[in-house]
Parts: sequence; C-alpha cells; structure tokens
Amino acid sequence: MDTYLSDNAGRRVPPDVCAGNPTPATGVTLTDAATGGDETETVVAGGLYAFTTTCDFTNDDTFVFGVAAITTAANIVWVCPPGQTILISIPDTITTLHYMSLTSGGVGYLRRLQ
Repeated sequence: MDTYLSDNAGRRVPPDVCAGNPTPATGVTLTDAATGGDETETVVAGGLYAFTTTCDFTNDDTFVFGVAAITTAANIVWVCPPGQTILISIPDTITTLHYMSLTSGGVGYLRRLQ
C-alpha cells in the first residue's frame, strides 16, 4: 500500500516538504519587526509555496498565515513553528498572503514550488 502526503488542496507533495521542487528566483525572506500586526506578501493565485522558519528557540519564531487579515484569529489558516517547513496552497482567487510572527523580529523563508 502506497502512502502519499497531500497539501491543504489535496495535491500530492514530496514525503519531506523541505525537499520540494522550488521555482528558481522565487525565494523571499519574511520578517515581522513587531508582533501583533498584519504583514502581507504578494503571491501567485493557485500557487503552492513552502515556508520555513528559522530555528531560534530563544525567540518563538512561530508564524501564522491567512488569506485575510490575521488580526482576527478566525482568519488564521496555517501555523509554522520554529525550525519547521509547511506547505501553503494559495486559493485560486487570492494574490495576497497575510502573515505574522508570534514574537518581534521573527524570520522565515517563503518559496514557490513547481
């Protein structure tokens, strides 16, 4: 019996999301200077992205993401704890990804997958 991982849209993904097939020149560093805000990044509608946080356990570099302002908890769709990689499947009609780090100065890396 074969087992496959899927993203939140049901597409198959590699067994280790860190080994995804990135689209060259799409990497972006996401930073959040002050926690509690609603930062945004332009994304491709329908795109699949991998996001990796830094592994700084002295600061909680957990990031939260959504497709609408995440200052409202109900809009938080994805959570990435420190030192982890998650997949974010952007809905077909969305071109803005909202994000926030749970601590000031959080850093992570977003890249589009092929």
